[in-house]
Order: sequence, then C-alpha cells, then structure tokens
Amino acid sequence: MRIKLTLAPRERRCAIPINYQYPLSAAIYKILNRASPEYADFLHRQGYLSPTGKPMKLFTFSKIWCPTMKMNGATLCMDWQSACTLQIASPMLEDFVQNFVIGLFQQQEIEIGGPGCVGRFTITQVETVAEPDFLSKMKFKCLSAITVSAKHEHKGKETTYYIRPDDPQLSEAIRKNLAQKFQTIYQRPPDDDQLLFSLDEDYIQRKGGYNKISKLITIKEGDTAETQIKSFIAPFVLQGSVELMRAAYECGIGEKNSQGFGIVEVMG
Repeated sequence: MRIKLTLAPRERRCAIPINYQYPLSAAIYKILNRASPEYADFLHRQGYLSPTGKPMKLFTFSKIWCPTMKMNGATLCMDWQSACTLQIASPMLEDFVQNFVIGLFQQQEIEIGGPGCVGRFTITQVETVAEPDFLSKMKFKCLSAITVSAKHEHKGKETTYYIRPDDPQLSEAIRKNLAQKFQTIYQRPPDDDQLLFSLDEDYIQRKGGYNKISKLITIKEGDTAETQIKSFIAPFVLQGSVELMRAAYECGIGEKNSQGFGIVEVMG
C-alpha cells in the first residue's frame, strides 16, 4: 500500500537539511513508535528476515516535493504557505501500514532535523494512492534515487561496491533483490521470477550520459557513521514477472529502501 501525506510548514522560515533522508527515516520510526514501541523496535533492530537470513525493513519513502523549495547553503528552504507532499510505501498492511497510520493520527506532526536546522510540519492530509494495474511490460520513474551493490574479492578479502547504472550486472542484481523481497513478504517464491530492468537510454543521452544521472547522497551527515551512497535517477522499463513488479512498487527497487532509496511510480 502507498500513502500520500500533505505537509504544511509550521514556521515562516522552514528549512530542512539537504541530506534529509536519514532524519526523515528517523521521523518515520518515531511515528511508528507512537502506535507500537514494540513494532518500531523490532523493525529498527531486526526487520523481516529473508530466506537468506538478510534482514529487510520492507518500506520506502519518496523525496519531499514542494513547489517553493530552494537551496540555501546546506539547507532546503520552503515557503510556509506551501503544501509539501511525501509518499510512503510498504506491503506490510497489518504491521507497518496500520501502525504508521495510527501514529499519524495520534499526533499529526512531523519533524525533520539535522545539523543546524529542524523543519516542523503539520500533516494536513493523509490519503491512499490507488495501486496501478500491473502488466508484463511497464515504464517507471524514480521518486527517489536507486542504489544497488554487489560483492567481489579484492586482495583476498570480500568487499562491497556500488553497481554503476551502465554495468551489465545491474538488471540481474535488481531481479534477485526483488525475488528476495517477494519471498520475504509472501513466504513463498514467485510463480514467475523472470524480470529484465532496462534504463531509458534516450533520457540518459538527453541528460548528457550516465555520469549525469548518477548521484552521491550522504547518510548520517555529521555523524561518525556518515556514509556516501552512490546511486542514480532515470526512467526505466521492467519486463517480465508481474509479481516482482508489484514488489518493486510496494517496497522499492534496489537497496536501502528504508533510508529513502528506490521508490518508483508507473509512468502514464
């Protein structure tokens, strides 16, 4: 299920950090905690275990969209009269979605803070987004950046690296990740696990090449655990398993979805 929030800035000069994904993720956990501290703690500490034993959070969220948002140094500022929107998605209806909605209505406010600034918002509207009809071939656009990684051996040690958008491994890595998510959600393998991921090459050329769609996003900015995530944003086509497409729509493409990566929507 997907939920769309409309947010109204509470201060005349409302600002949030440029790298607001981690603070926004923390704000989502606070909302869950209002409804169920036990569930919020379970999700934060462990999450849902995939068949391989890898923990998954199974939720994701979009960038904040605001028509008056402007960059000012290390912050993003917005007009206090503007309506901002945010989408949050998860397939876990009885766990994540139920607790999130209860938490929203217990206190219809959200704070997004980081080093040097805190943006405070009133939640003025909560609505569900109708799920699209999934077909065997569909085009999607990103509502946040996608990040995918792989492991290889370097100097006798296994290391992790980020897969570039022009890497031939990308499609298969995304397919395997979605198959794991599907099995974690539904406790069974998909009936069809075949899926091809292909980026919109015309869009990439118009943008000026693969480097122009690549993004470097900082998580936990200012913390000793600060990390820079290599990612990309571009329209793409999925062809194959409708079950895996639904998993992509429900909990995100690629990795680090609970930190605001990989949420997508169908292009009309």
